[in-house]
Amino acid sequence: MPDIELTLISPTLVEALEILMACEGFETIEDAAEFVFSAAVREGAKRVTGKARVLYAVEGKKPCA
Repeated sequence: MPDIELTLISPTLVEALEILMACEGFETIEDAAEFVFSAAVREGAKRVTGKARVLYAVEGKKPCA
């Protein structure tokens, strides 16, 4: 699932992510971090637009020229 690598994070954040891992059943700390990031982005989009939006990866499209 994660395409990220956590390098410099505080011990407090590591502890919080480990608790989240245990509660939600994530396999790695990166999975937990990606979950938190996605939730934060979703909530931010909801505050800006006033509506919940679906987030998904866009693949197979050519970049705009």
